[in-house]
Amino acid sequence: MMNRMTKTKTRNQKGLSLVETMLSATLLAIVVFGTVQYFTINRWDHERDVRTQLAWTNMATRMAVAVDYDYFSIQDSLPEYSVPMMFNGVQGYRSTIVREVDDPFDGVAPADTTLPDYLKVVVTFAWHSPDNVTDSLTCSISEERGWAY
Repeated sequence: MMNRMTKTKTRNQKGLSLVETMLSATLLAIVVFGTVQYFTINRWDHERDVRTQLAWTNMATRMAVAVDYDYFSIQDSLPEYSVPMMFNGVQGYRSTIVREVDDPFDGVAPADTTLPDYLKVVVTFAWHSPDNVTDSLTCSISEERGWAY
């Protein structure tokens, strides 16, 4: 009797076919690949956000240094070009450019005896190479009005 029951159980047991196994493996691979892509993209976004925050903090610090200068010494003391900096193992470059701006539409252009009307200070930050500018911060200073943001 025992032998007959064992044979009956063996005949009724069914396993997975090759097609079912391949289908399951394919679905599992798709889920795993999607999950890996999700985490990879999130990591890249996080690293970009960290780099942006570091760039803005660095540019704001440089602009705070600029505010300490007076109108007449800013052109000689502030400009810098592609100063290399390293943040979290990534190379960055900061530039500070001071431009003279004469606004002919300010209402006093014909009688304007003090050129320029104001100085425009631009701090830029580039990642990986000096030409890859990703962030910039601009302020202006005039002799009469001081700093404007």
